[in-house]
Amino acid sequence: MYRPTVAQIDLAAIRGNLQAIRRCLASGTEVIGIVKADAYGHGAVRVAEVLEQERIRLLAVATPDEAVELREAGIATEILVLGHAPADFVPYAIRHNVTLTTDGHATAVMYAAAAESGRLRVHYKVDTGMGRAGVLADRAVEQIMESATLANIDIVGLYSHLASAESDPDLTAMQAERFAEVVRDVRAGGLHPAMVHLANSAGIFSVHGSPLDGVRPGILLYGLSPAASLAQACRVQPSLSLLTRLEVVKDLPCGHGIGYGRTFVTDRPTRMGLIPIGYADGYPRSLSNRASVIVHGRLVPVVGRVSMDVAAIDVTDVPAATPGDLVTLIGQQDGLCITAAELAELAGTISYEIITGISKRVPRIYIDRQS
Repeated sequence: MYRPTVAQIDLAAIRGNLQAIRRCLASGTEVIGIVKADAYGHGAVRVAEVLEQERIRLLAVATPDEAVELREAGIATEILVLGHAPADFVPYAIRHNVTLTTDGHATAVMYAAAAESGRLRVHYKVDTGMGRAGVLADRAVEQIMESATLANIDIVGLYSHLASAESDPDLTAMQAERFAEVVRDVRAGGLHPAMVHLANSAGIFSVHGSPLDGVRPGILLYGLSPAASLAQACRVQPSLSLLTRLEVVKDLPCGHGIGYGRTFVTDRPTRMGLIPIGYADGYPRSLSNRASVIVHGRLVPVVGRVSMDVAAIDVTDVPAATPGDLVTLIGQQDGLCITAAELAELAGTISYEIITGISKRVPRIYIDRQS
């Protein structure tokens, strides 16, 4: 690699996070490995390999293409596609043990027709209050039971999606009860899906007493809490660090602008450091003049606008700073720490967007203390 900007992924942290989550669950509850969006920016194939080694029963992705990527990389664990799949993907799904989501009887009919002589495994999605995909809860039982009569469809799962598990306990309780009612009625009708799941990362700690065979921790698996109030509920460790190195150190006089638009003007003689990372790498432009990075165990500010390919930092107070020095944008260095959640707050977004936004041109470097 000629450019020193990397995302370092600690696979041992992901293993540890999975173990921590499992300790928080009732006996027999399965963890569904959420590896959509390139495993939240961590690299879907490598993360799926780790989860396979840890005997995850089911992996979940958002799109058919994500499922194909895992199969072509040799991942053998069953994969669930959470999003919509077109009819022409059905034959591939049958051949390669990929399970699809159906959001109602019309979709199930389409899948059954495309299956021809094969049998397609599906999870039925119920809308209990999210207002996106899924059959509405008050119509769900009728449609699920009707779809169960289709010759080429096996309904092996049933799930819903919580809208505000981290912030609205009343809505969450209502959704959980709606889902539980659907599950009870479906089972009373003689259909017993093998995997029933509702809880996302926040839902693990806010949904109790529901008929759940599995949970879907996404952000928690990668060591980040879905809400500050839940940070102590499950002891996990961030698994991603964003690192680069000083490329240029340059002396600027007082009154000199830095970057596009001169949004920062030096008010003293300044040592400006240039780092090879910008918004095209997923370091948001909204962090301009707001964020800090770690250099030689000191927090130093990002100054001027974050450009497409580079950003500037003020290393005046770090006399030892020289080109080639390590710069930590997310992660720990010399006793200091910058989290994705902190950057998200500065950028006016959520930590999910920060880590999934790290672009493909930033290489993922993997470490594993078990190897």
